[in-house]
Amino acid sequence: MRFAKWAASAAALSLATAGAVMALAPAGNAAVAPAADTYSVAPYVDMSNSQEGMLDTAITGHGLKAYTAAFVLGSGCNQIWGDTLPIGADSFTDPLIAKAKSEGASVIISSGGASGLPLAWTCSTQSSIDAGYQALINDYGVTQLDFDIEGAAIADTASVARQMQAMKDLKASNPSLKFSVTLPVLASGLTGDGVNIIKAAKNAGVKIDVVNIMTMDFYSGTGTEMGQGSVSAAEATLAQMQSVDSSYGYGNLGITPMIGKNDDGSTFTLADAQTVESFAAQHGVARLAFWSINRDQPCSGSANSLPTCTEISQSSLAFTDAFLPFAGNSGGTTTGGTTTGGTTTGGTTTGGSTTGGTTTGGTTTGGSTGGATCTAGSWSSSQVYTGGETVAWNGHTWQAKWWTQGEEPGTTGEWGVWQDLGAC
Repeated sequence: MRFAKWAASAAALSLATAGAVMALAPAGNAAVAPAADTYSVAPYVDMSNSQEGMLDTAITGHGLKAYTAAFVLGSGCNQIWGDTLPIGADSFTDPLIAKAKSEGASVIISSGGASGLPLAWTCSTQSSIDAGYQALINDYGVTQLDFDIEGAAIADTASVARQMQAMKDLKASNPSLKFSVTLPVLASGLTGDGVNIIKAAKNAGVKIDVVNIMTMDFYSGTGTEMGQGSVSAAEATLAQMQSVDSSYGYGNLGITPMIGKNDDGSTFTLADAQTVESFAAQHGVARLAFWSINRDQPCSGSANSLPTCTEISQSSLAFTDAFLPFAGNSGGTTTGGTTTGGTTTGGTTTGGSTTGGTTTGGTTTGGSTGGATCTAGSWSSSQVYTGGETVAWNGHTWQAKWWTQGEEPGTTGEWGVWQDLGAC
């Protein structure tokens, strides 16, 4: 997923093709289901880049319930983690996964990535491929597998066919198994090779549970609006999926941006995260993810620091908080840059107000009956608010569900960022 430099030719889909894609966009999908399971928000974690401790904080301090562990690599007909240790016997990665499980988080195991290949690409023996993927299920007790297919691998039709046959075989012996295929995308949709992967699944008699698109590195200019670009890519991709199999819907689509600075110099901002989260909630997409938990923190470095931070101004794990509402988690409040899970009980919100980048404790008494004096600070259009923070506005106390700036309480409806806690 990281450091994928897409060739200019990949971005040069013809306007005629892009027009055809958009013409296929579904007219309806009116019946939208909410995020339905544990895996509705499952950001990637690079299990071998020395920032894995952030996963613990995201789980224990911010309420993250699922994540995608990256990456397992094919090595001949064997499999290893990115740090070259074998699956099921990795003295570094296996304990990290076990710890996250003990803290209540479920894991999706991801194979491949920008610098590696899933087993079906490195092994040509179908029985060994099936056995290898079954070992992932057995070793880590998972019901979800992800396959990140990038670069030249996406056009390797023989390997793709083996992959889909393996998924058909595994689903037959593991009825609860779900799998996702993570693919590069442009704002205009999948490349032709990406569409061919969906066709290969149909030819094998298997349906991809989640087509997870990497809405990143569009290479369309540093000023590209990445939130709306992600939305356009999602709409176009669904149209392409439905052109192959009309039974696909938003419930089979995943969206995975790269938070903060992208390799191409564009920036996916917290406002973009809100755009994507709102779109996902409106349409009932299958999964929101991002690359990566390891990067969900600020820094002031150069491009060389991209694996470990976003290079934008943010609080630690702010993107995690921005996406968690999609999983039914309204996030928390910030204390010293770390979210500690603010909650509302009996009309009283435990949170605080932010001063100089540090949240100090405080209790805002709202309630539905009103009559009390507003004790929260007045809403300001220029101030940034994060999930769990409260403000007073027009005689009511309001609580932010996620990151926001400039959205006036009471003007965005019940699905907006502000929750009305009642008159004050």
